[in-house]
Amino acid sequence: MTNPFLCTSDIDQTEYLTPRVSLNRAVMAKCPVKGVEEGLDGKRFSELFSPGAIVAEMRRISRYYGIDFSSMPDFSLPMQLDKALRSEDVRYRQMAERVAQKFGNRLGLLLLTLKTGLPENRAARDDWDDSCWECWRDLNTVILLGGLASSHLGRRFKQQVQEVFDYAGVKPYNIMLFENAAYLGVMGLGQRMMEDDTASLVLDMGQTYFKRAVLKKSGGIVSGIQTLDSLPSRYMQIPFEDEGDKLAAAFDLHNYILNIVSSTYKEALETSDLSNRILISIANYTHSGILNPIRGGYAKLSLMGDNYADLLEEQLSGELRRSVEVRLVHDATATALYFSDMPNAVCITLGTGFGIGFPDIKL
Repeated sequence: MTNPFLCTSDIDQTEYLTPRVSLNRAVMAKCPVKGVEEGLDGKRFSELFSPGAIVAEMRRISRYYGIDFSSMPDFSLPMQLDKALRSEDVRYRQMAERVAQKFGNRLGLLLLTLKTGLPENRAARDDWDDSCWECWRDLNTVILLGGLASSHLGRRFKQQVQEVFDYAGVKPYNIMLFENAAYLGVMGLGQRMMEDDTASLVLDMGQTYFKRAVLKKSGGIVSGIQTLDSLPSRYMQIPFEDEGDKLAAAFDLHNYILNIVSSTYKEALETSDLSNRILISIANYTHSGILNPIRGGYAKLSLMGDNYADLLEEQLSGELRRSVEVRLVHDATATALYFSDMPNAVCITLGTGFGIGFPDIKL
């Protein structure tokens, strides 16, 4: 089966994921089965399942259990939900069970929407043709990753997804969870894109943090990883009313990236004999060094030039006084590379939004 969400670059003949794969704009025009939750018809996937929606529900129902989350910031609450599922306090457990059941059911309904491809839902996604729906119908395995798919919460979501498919009488996807997935993108890049018997600097540039690591590869596999402290992502703001402000923010972001990569490379050189290849996972639908100019906080970097990888190579080579090669890879694709031996599968990252990656992509 040809994957309709993948294209081949005219520049280097590698495959890349196109933005139309995004689930964040998908709409459940018609709920695929009645009796799970009412009132969902016509809502976007991102409205139905997201950290923000989960946090809002936690805050809404916690007061009924005498639980006060008012002093806790939103970003910390999903972690509190996972802890509450195994709390000795019955109030916390009951609250967490209600939230986990509701959003596990919703995740099941979203996957069932993709699996069944009802005519109403096909009509609501005008940038997908029949081949896109057939791709989702024929997939065997869905690998759930990210903070919302970890530990007890992830297992609870998996249970609810299976129950929704069983209730609908539809053969479910094989749902896989993976614990400790923070550096899977880094590991995937190293496994597929490092030369053997080398050490390389590998970075994961997300919307929230820059993860940094030095990987060693020998015998055809990643044989060692040294993780460095993660650094905060900055200059991620969008959108801009003024193009001048957008360009200024692009320069700020670029200089921040340049400083992090160069200083990390120099730091790593003190303990490792690094290759000249720098691998970067980035939260952008990039291909062949070219950034997508539309989506996400990194999109504004496209204003810096036609090929952002080439720009980084040129300036880093000058800064480091050695010729380096920069490879940019879409972040969810980088994570999916870790599962390259998994046939007919898709990786879905449950984070700020839905991240999609296919393990069988050819780089």
